[in-house]
Amino acid sequence: MAGESGQGLCDYGFHVAITHWSEQVGEEMRILVEECGVSSFKHFMAYKNALMVEDEDFLRSLKRAAELGALCTVHAENGDAVAYMQQQLRAQGRMGPDAHPLSRPAEVEGEATGRAIMLAELVGAPIYVVHVSTRQATEAIAQARLRGQTVYGEVLPQHLVFDDSVYDCKDWLKAAQHVMSLLFGRARIKGRCGAG
Repeated sequence: MAGESGQGLCDYGFHVAITHWSEQVGEEMRILVEECGVSSFKHFMAYKNALMVEDEDFLRSLKRAAELGALCTVHAENGDAVAYMQQQLRAQGRMGPDAHPLSRPAEVEGEATGRAIMLAELVGAPIYVVHVSTRQATEAIAQARLRGQTVYGEVLPQHLVFDDSVYDCKDWLKAAQHVMSLLFGRARIKGRCGAG
């Protein structure tokens, strides 16, 4: 990709979200890897009724990606638990930024990370866990690596310097700017992997 000067170059790549499974998705993954240069596929264990992939579909995608030599990435949060916590908070009228950490205690990331690692191990696939922000998730990744499993973890810089106090700021907008998720949305996104 050349810049306006015609001299600058930038390498880039895409990874495609898998939100459901079918034989067509498996074939489209092949096309994306072999013909389009896609080398990774993203999965969300969070965002129920929007982007969340069910475990069985995730297993099938992990297996297919491994067959194709592609890497699966995963946003690991227990989407059912988060949805339940959000429902409880909504019922209490708690829908602001301060409710964000209450809707996803550290355990939901730790559990989902451990589950994602176990599913990847079942089918012999490497896995890359994105947005790691809790001790439980970090320990699950470290333990899997010590066992010899190919597991990568990625942390975002803000997870190293901010804590939950940022959501309690009296300035609502400033507090809301720290929220990076579908907090209380009702978005319904019907996912499809497309090869263009």
